[in-house]
Amino acid sequence: MKTEYIILKETTLNNNCPECYSTDGMILSFKQQRLKSKFLVKTKSNIVESINCNKCENQIFPGQWTTDIERVYDYHKKTITRQSGSLRFTKLFYILLLLAITIAAFLYIYLYRPDLLGI
Repeated sequence: MKTEYIILKETTLNNNCPECYSTDGMILSFKQQRLKSKFLVKTKSNIVESINCNKCENQIFPGQWTTDIERVYDYHKKTITRQSGSLRFTKLFYILLLLAITIAAFLYIYLYRPDLLGI
């Protein structure tokens, strides 16, 4: 399965980075995981959030957050609109399902009702 992330919201923060103390370059992002395969597309309902600093190129983990960062994080978390978890089948799945039903129906007619086929 191929994993990709849907970006729900991505915003820049003006707070100080706990690593390099820069006031610009921190990005808060909220993402939702989507799994794709040949037969289905599954969107998970959980949200992955992260804060990255572009100046020092580090990920800022929740243990390093200041109270200001936590307040901004809580505010932005309330403003996102999440997509509900879903399971969607692809065209290939429906084609194979239709083919399997057709073969099963033909076998049933061939084995139990051969008079319908003229045999």
